[in-house]
Order: sequence, then C-alpha cells, then structure tokens
Amino acid sequence: MSHDPDARNAANGSGDWPDFTYSWVTECGIGEFARRVQAIREGERPVTGTSEPPRPAAALRALHAFAIRRKTPDLIEAAKKRHLGYRDAVNVLATAALCRSVKEAADLTHLQWKAESGPEGGEGDGGETPQTDDIIRDIARQRTVPDVAAFVRECRRFDGTPLVTKTLGAFTHGSSGRRNLDKALLYVALRDEDCAEEAAELLRRTLAAIDDDAPGCAPGTGPAEQLDDLVGALHEISPSERILEDWIDGQLADVERVPDTIRLVVRLIAALPPDPGPDPDPLTAHIGLRWERYGLIRLCEQLSEHAPEKCGTVRECAASRRRLRELAEIITDWRRSERLTKTVRDLLRDVVAMGTARADGPRPLDDLDDLAGELRHVGADPECGRMLRIVAAEHVDGRSGAELATLLHRVERRGDRWRASRTIAERLTARALGADGEVGGVIVGYVEALRAARDTHTIDTTLKEVADSSHAEPHSGHDHRAWVTLITEVAGRLYRSGLTADGANLLERCLENEQRITPEDVRLVVGRLRSGMAEPAGWLALLSATVGRWTDAHLRDGAVRQLREAGFHAEAAAVTG
Repeated sequence: MSHDPDARNAANGSGDWPDFTYSWVTECGIGEFARRVQAIREGERPVTGTSEPPRPAAALRALHAFAIRRKTPDLIEAAKKRHLGYRDAVNVLATAALCRSVKEAADLTHLQWKAESGPEGGEGDGGETPQTDDIIRDIARQRTVPDVAAFVRECRRFDGTPLVTKTLGAFTHGSSGRRNLDKALLYVALRDEDCAEEAAELLRRTLAAIDDDAPGCAPGTGPAEQLDDLVGALHEISPSERILEDWIDGQLADVERVPDTIRLVVRLIAALPPDPGPDPDPLTAHIGLRWERYGLIRLCEQLSEHAPEKCGTVRECAASRRRLRELAEIITDWRRSERLTKTVRDLLRDVVAMGTARADGPRPLDDLDDLAGELRHVGADPECGRMLRIVAAEHVDGRSGAELATLLHRVERRGDRWRASRTIAERLTARALGADGEVGGVIVGYVEALRAARDTHTIDTTLKEVADSSHAEPHSGHDHRAWVTLITEVAGRLYRSGLTADGANLLERCLENEQRITPEDVRLVVGRLRSGMAEPAGWLALLSATVGRWTDAHLRDGAVRQLREAGFHAEAAAVTG
C-alpha cells in the first residue's frame, strides 16, 4: 500500500487532521473510499519488512475527512447501501452532524431518517431508525444549547415532528448528561426560535424525567432537589417570569392533558421539602391562588391521600383568595368531594383567617356576610353556610370584642351558638394566659357588647371560663400567677366600664375557690383593685362572702395575715367578719 501517500502522511501524523492530504476522499467513488479505508486499517498482507503496517488512526482521520468534505447525499448513500460498516456509518454521520452547520446537520438527519423509515429503508422497515437516533443523540448531547434549539427549528421545516420528538427525548433523557441548567437554557432558546410548543414539550419531558428517576436517586438528588434546581435555573435565566407555573397553566388549557398534568403536579408538590418560612413555595402558592376550582379540587383530592400536609398548604393558599364567588365555588365543590368533605370545616377556618394572607387580619365581617350569600347563590349545601357562621364566630385572633359578639349572634341555631360561645371564651382565655396583653381589653369589650345585646347566658359562660379556666391548671403550661393577674385585670376593666355586676361576678367565682386561690393571691387581687372601687361597701361585702367563707381556717387566717401585712386592714376585717 506504499502507493497511497495520503494515507502514509496521515498515519505519520504530519499536520492537523483532516488536512489537505485527504483530498482523495472527495475524488474517489464511495465504494472505492470504503475499500481504501479498510486497507489502511488492515495494512498490507503478507507482512514483510517493507509492507505497510495497519494504520487504524489514519483510517479514522480519513473517515473524519469524508464526513466533513463529502456532500450529504454521499454520506447517506454510504450508510444506506452499506458501503461502510454500521459503526463506521454511525461515526461518519455523527461527525458530520456535529461539525457541520446546524442547517446541514438538520438536512443530514432528515435524509437519513427518510432513508431508514421509507419504503426502501431496509432495517427501518419495522419502524426503527437506529442511525437517525444515534445522530440525534449526539447532537442533543454534544452540540451547544443554541445549536440544539436551531436544529429543532430546522427540523420543523420538514414537517419533522418525529425528529423534534426524538431530539427533545434525547436531550431530556436521564442518561444525556445534560444538567437542569442546560434544559432551562434550551427552554429559553427554543422560545427565541419561535418554537413555543417545543419549549413546552421540553419542560413536560424534563419534569416527567425528574419524577420517573425518583426511585433510583441518590440522597440529595431526588425530585425535590432536582425540581428546586430546575426552577432556580429558570428563575436565574429569566427572573421576571414564572416559567414553570405558566407552563402548567398552558398544559391545563388542553383538556386532554389535564389528568396527566394534575398527576405530575401532585407528585412534584408531594416531593417538595417543607417550607422553611411562613410563605409557601411559589408553585404551591400559584396553584392555590390561580387554579380554577376543577383542577384545584382534583389536585387536593390526590394530595389528601399522598401528602396531606401539602394538601393543607394548598388549601390555605386557596383560602386567601379575595374573590368571594371563587371561594364559594371552591367551598361548594370541596364539600361535594367524597375525599375532601371531612376537611371542609378546615377550609372554612382558613377562609375566615385569610389563609396564607392571615397577616392581613381575619376576613372582614361584611365579606363573611357576602360569602354566605354567595354560597346560597351557587347552590352550596346549607351545611356550608352553617359551618361558616360557626367557625367565623370561633375565630378570635385579630377580632375586637364587639366583632366577636356580632359574629356569635349570627350563628342561627341555639346549640351551635352555645358551643361557639364556650369556644370563644376558651380561646380568649388561652390567648390572655399566653402573655397576649391586649386580650384583656378584648374580653371586656366582648362582655360589653354582650351586655348591650342582653345576652346574659353568654356573659356567664365567658366569666366562668375566665374564672375557672382549665388553661390555668398546672398541666396546661400556663403560670398560676398569670391567671390571677388576668382575673384582676378583667375585673378592674369591668368595674371601670361601669359593669360592676359582671366584675363582681368574675371576682366571686375566683375568690370563692379556696382550692385554687392562695392567701398570696388574695393579697394580689385586693392590692390591685381596692383603689378603684366606687362602692367600698359592696367590695368589702364581696370579700366577706368569698374569702371570709373559706372552710379551711388555716388558709383563711393566712389570707387575713397577708392583708394586714400589706396594710389592707378594712379588707382583713371584712374577711374575719
């Protein structure tokens, strides 16, 4: 083979390859080229001292030159008619696809696909196109992201849906080596190439791959981390857009894709780590605030089984909506759902509290009235309206005493109203004992409003809970002194507000309980209230009728001693009788 100087020069490594010495690859026929490459690879036989040795590297260089310099139809012919072996054909086609322009790469891929899938496609008769798949796999894995986007654009010229599908599949496959950053970049690049549908399909495949790979993920690389990485990359590339959320909305606009999209979103949300702060993650917030009720209910039905805590977060987001008609429709469908109906009261509580927007305060009373009207308008189960009234009355956070009284009196059934009044009293007391200094005033305002409405039954219920609260027991975690302080504060406010009878009622309930009130407590109560009593005679009579009637003489004497030590001689005398 010494007659082949080009091969000898290439084999000796002279110059960059492929170089001008490979001009022969463009001059000979395809069959002749294939024979010469094989001869270079095998060397001369028999082997002698002057024979040409095997030069496999020179054969590679020749194949590279052939892929770069020959026209595209020649490459297709070499592969189709098997002038080249299968592996050499794959090598040549892949090299051309990677080294030529994007347009030429697309033309090559299209022609090869036609050759394999057409009537004379040989091994492609069964629908398989292995060499086309190899070309696309190399393009997807090795060309730059802008090149891949341009390649997809070019493939569309040929009505190339199969080629586009193959390219997106290769790019998003778990073995492609492409990072989430690459996929985010390609998403943006495809949109720039006016390939919005392909960009959406890329994102769908990426998310599906994240979910499909979940079982085999190593620690720290599971769906939650992968999704966070993808969303982070999209946000960094385009900070002003909510790309993932917009894509999901687009998928839901296609009726046929709704079930699969909801299932995918359920799995993605279920895999998210717990929110580190008070605000939900952007995807969950978007779903709760923006999704129409059909999709929202279907998603929550599935989440309630697989990730109840995530369902609760979505529910809170939905409950923070401002449009009352939307809320009424969601409540109605939630009640009708077999899987969610047991949590409709939780939904209503979230609605009253404003859900994730609870920092804005509870929902205004007028809105709650209008919401009740909307529930009737949309044909909700009457039980929804009943429960709404109850949970609205029982929500004490952020309410004034007058508002609590108004909401309580909107509860229609007597039994419901009585139970709600107990809950209100318990929650107000618990908050007051929890060092909320404003609640004492709320309790007094509540009693004032109840007195104006002549609701003596609820007043008794409230004062009894404050005076005898189980929240002040040792096992409750609240300090006994905090409870005594609360009694004196509320009683003092009631006296100063002119509600003398109610103040005396509260003190009587407290001071007559010698099992819980200590002599030191008596001293504290008297010391804080004696100066503000407008009717000293009534005040002294109260002490005589309560502490003065303690059955434990030792405790009673202790109370007298505490009062005298503090200089409260009139009160001490009233106790001794």
